[in-house]
Amino acid sequence: MRQWPIRARIALLSAVVVALAIVLASVFAWTATRATLLRQIDSSLGDRLIIRGAIDEDGKRVTAFSEGLTERMCEDPPALPPELEAEDAPVPQVQLLRGDGSICLLGKKERLVEPNAEERAVAESGRGEVVRDTSTDQGTRVRVLTKAVEPGLAAQSVRSLEEVDATLRSLAGLLGLASLLGVLFAAFAGMLLARYLVGPIERLTTAAEYVAATDDLDVPLDVESAEGSRDEVARLSTAFRAMMTRLAGSRRRQQQLVVDAGHELRTPVTSLRTNVEWLMRLDDSGRALPPEQRRRVAQAVLGQVEELADLVTELSHMARGTGDNGDDAATGPVQVDEVVLRAVERAQRRDPARRFNLDLEPHRITGDPAALERAVVNLLDNALKFSDGPVSVVVRDEEVYAADRGPGLSDAEAAHAFERFWRAETDRELPGSGLGLAIVAEVAARHGGTPFFRARGGGGSEVGIRFTDRR
Repeated sequence: MRQWPIRARIALLSAVVVALAIVLASVFAWTATRATLLRQIDSSLGDRLIIRGAIDEDGKRVTAFSEGLTERMCEDPPALPPELEAEDAPVPQVQLLRGDGSICLLGKKERLVEPNAEERAVAESGRGEVVRDTSTDQGTRVRVLTKAVEPGLAAQSVRSLEEVDATLRSLAGLLGLASLLGVLFAAFAGMLLARYLVGPIERLTTAAEYVAATDDLDVPLDVESAEGSRDEVARLSTAFRAMMTRLAGSRRRQQQLVVDAGHELRTPVTSLRTNVEWLMRLDDSGRALPPEQRRRVAQAVLGQVEELADLVTELSHMARGTGDNGDDAATGPVQVDEVVLRAVERAQRRDPARRFNLDLEPHRITGDPAALERAVVNLLDNALKFSDGPVSVVVRDEEVYAADRGPGLSDAEAAHAFERFWRAETDRELPGSGLGLAIVAEVAARHGGTPFFRARGGGGSEVGIRFTDRR
């Protein structure tokens, strides 16, 4: 079954919640009003009994029924104001109930209500009182208060409930109309609320669908949020913008890498092709090439192949942005001094005659140990390539660097040292891909650090990474 859109579900949920609240409030209001009206009716029923039984033999008022008076009242009921004796008067009417169930009508021609067993028990015992709702013989709903007077006699005060029922019907109609209007308003407000809440999400969805359909990462994203807002929608919008910015930057870097790689690969490939074609032409012409010269050409070809292989390896690491294992390694606590020791061991195997002076202080960060080791190896390779003497390797004050006594770089050249494929004019003939220090910069950025290239006191350079505190 197809699921409703979020907007419709929010509107429906709002309407249902408000409807339940209004219904509960209406039921409570109706019940409270009914209870209040019935209390007023019960009070008037009790007052009526006092009026009927508050006239003694001398016409003076008393506070209760008096013995010997009640039966005589059936034969000669006390005179009351005409407005209280009217048939349609909104006041209680009174009849007396004997213990045997017979009724004294107090001058009335017809009984008001038929007593039930509970009321007869009150009359017979002469104790207590009882209230109930019932209907007269004519079908009029009334409320009856039966109160004991003396053993064998009780007084019943009866009042019509028509006014109460009419009031409650009017109130029920008004509450029903108010409930309907409230539900409609809640549904409308829910739609507006859903539009306000879901609108930014729909725009994000549209932007994502646009990217999926067009592969265009520079999609405009019109999602506004309150200044400094940190609600879920604002966070989602900010995260989406950051994701798109990083994806666009990653694509630009990949495109630039492809362009730079194509340019750099062209040189060794062209040189390799030239040497191979020259050898093939010599063989086709039948001209003999001296063994020593052929060996030099073969060595040149081998060197170009090795240069090409190194360039491809460096490009592979640069493109993946990972360690030597070629996989995205999980990050965790990394002891930088231990990583540097492993890198020095690798560099020592490449150049057993070279000496490394170590000054390593314990330092711990969170990162990828394989990527860090690769970066340190590149720092050592750079120092070994541009100097003949010992190389100092230092871990101190949140820095790791390799120091050499090579020719160094000017300030203007040092500003480009970590760019891809950049090499100083004087170093063009030296082997290398121009990617070693670029990989160092990439690893430094991934670990929240910055690469640096600075002059060393007494000559030479110090090249390394400065970490922020990520322990």
